[in-house]
Amino acid sequence: MAVAVGAGAMLFVGMLGTVGAAPALAAPQQTHAAPVAEQAQVKATYSRKVWKTVNHRVSAHGDSTLIGKLYANTYYTVSCWRTGESVTAEGTTNNVWIYAKNSNGRWGYASAIYFSGNKYADLPLSARC
Repeated sequence: MAVAVGAGAMLFVGMLGTVGAAPALAAPQQTHAAPVAEQAQVKATYSRKVWKTVNHRVSAHGDSTLIGKLYANTYYTVSCWRTGESVTAEGTTNNVWIYAKNSNGRWGYASAIYFSGNKYADLPLSARC
């Protein structure tokens, strides 16, 4: 049972008639986690070469958070492709992004323009994220 006392304070009378202060309510917790890549389900993996250094991002958009870089003349494990923001570079425009794992083991997206192969970095059409 709550008993009101002056200045907005509340006292609680317990089951045995003891009086105590009102229990404090916990403040809401806020978390500030680092950006995480939009998760694609990794079903199969392939090895694909990046022919020019490219930004590696959390989503398939040029203004999304930068994870790092994928470096020229290096093979990376990739899983799938998806459409996203169109990128124009090296005389080509493409809206296909490749879901790749960088050298630190983080998954993210990079424009397919910078991968060797066709518009989809030679991934099968069925490898859509």
